[in-house]
Amino acid sequence: MTTAVEERAGERPDGRQAGLWGGSAPYAFGLVVFGVIGLFMSGLIFFDKIKLMQDASFTPACTLNDVVSCTDVMNSNQASAFGFPNPFIGLVGFAVVLCIGVALFAGARFRAWFWYGFLLGLALAVVFVHWLAYEAVYEIEALCPYCMVVWAVVLPLFVSTVVRIAHSRTEAAGGTAPRGASALFMPLAVVVVWYLGFTALILQQFVF
Repeated sequence: MTTAVEERAGERPDGRQAGLWGGSAPYAFGLVVFGVIGLFMSGLIFFDKIKLMQDASFTPACTLNDVVSCTDVMNSNQASAFGFPNPFIGLVGFAVVLCIGVALFAGARFRAWFWYGFLLGLALAVVFVHWLAYEAVYEIEALCPYCMVVWAVVLPLFVSTVVRIAHSRTEAAGGTAPRGASALFMPLAVVVVWYLGFTALILQQFVF
């Protein structure tokens, strides 16, 4: 039972401050890994985009043929959806993800509004990458491998954050969040099904 002193200090019996949510080590590790991958790929795309703007004859390393053609994707209007190159969004967004992951590793804990704000940002990113994927597959009819890696890391970031917030809410209410394999099965299944579905759409459009 929480004592009066603990309540006045805003602390729980386990020593954590009430109202602040942290993240597990695996979740923090995921943020760091996906943040680094997304940041690196966004940097590559941004570099090639600048080179294309400087020299229209430049051929990015990820342009292999008519289908796998970063040139077509980067030269499209969709590549600057908000009036500036899309990779700039990735450079900022993934840097934020990486910083949060490192902070969680260091033991940082954030208020609920911060977590919901983070989740909203990831939800907008999911919507944006789905739109980009649709445009690439069905309108531009070309694929950029670098862009696809960026798309691929956004969904697990979103799903894992939904799960992290759900677990934090459960623990804040005095319940016990699932651990181990039971906690990983559902989010992992969602991500795998999404990957398989997206792969099927690509094969249907460009192979069959």
